[in-house]
Amino acid sequence: MKRFSSALGFLISGVLLAAGPASAHRDDVAENANKQLVSRFVDAVLSAIDPDVVARQVAPNLIQHDPQVRNGRQGTAAWIRAMRQQSPAQTMTVKHILADGDMVFVQTHVAAQPADEMSGVNRYDFYRVDDGVIVEHWAYQAVAPNSSQTGNSAFSDLYTYATPRPPVPATRVDLNRELVQALSDEVFGKRNFGILDRFWDTGYLQHNPYVGNGRAALASVIQYIATPTTRYRLVHGVADGDLAVVCAQVTDTSVNAEDEYAGNAVCDMYRVANLELVEHWDVVQKVPMSSLNGN
Repeated sequence: MKRFSSALGFLISGVLLAAGPASAHRDDVAENANKQLVSRFVDAVLSAIDPDVVARQVAPNLIQHDPQVRNGRQGTAAWIRAMRQQSPAQTMTVKHILADGDMVFVQTHVAAQPADEMSGVNRYDFYRVDDGVIVEHWAYQAVAPNSSQTGNSAFSDLYTYATPRPPVPATRVDLNRELVQALSDEVFGKRNFGILDRFWDTGYLQHNPYVGNGRAALASVIQYIATPTTRYRLVHGVADGDLAVVCAQVTDTSVNAEDEYAGNAVCDMYRVANLELVEHWDVVQKVPMSSLNGN
């Protein structure tokens, strides 16, 4: 779990822009291997492969946070069987995948007509990988919107670089993660809306169906998204290349802050270019009041 740091003040003052942050070593070989493992697992979930065989890619004592799935390898196999029974004609298509340390994030489109991005289900999954197997899993999903203000789907990539996409060094990836977490906490947690003008691109591309493209469109609705009566608690943050994802629990301030079975789970994915947020995707799911695994 990547926790929020106090990096925003340095970002605003320009210190990190000049010097770059102190960065932990990123093991690209291990991260690519983790990404390939999760890709194979996701591709096999709705395939014809025996669910028990697919489930061998997870640890026998897998820790499960998907409320509809039991802990362990057997729980995963049972979930795969249920998915196939409920959705016999559907496919699970990977749209974005990020690896960051021992964590892998995947956005998938679950649909009977994968070419139609205005159909099916929008899934966000986090997997923790250790020694070649999946050891922990979280899941968030929502029905994919069948229309949007912009005409953008929940899955498409629209941002184009003026020049060929530059390579993203490890230090910049780490900075992107810290930046997105810090900005999320400032805007949605502390309601510091003034920083929109500094860190959101004027042509901000939007995949949330209810908000238009552009910084001004977001600014016009942000006060209704982040209200004084809500509490924002960061839970996950990962980054890879020019993409960064943050997930948070959003609850009413009248709710016990320690209650993890309340409010909404909100996951946002951003594309970061030149330390500005240029594109955004998200999914929102009601937090269930209980789970089959107790987590």
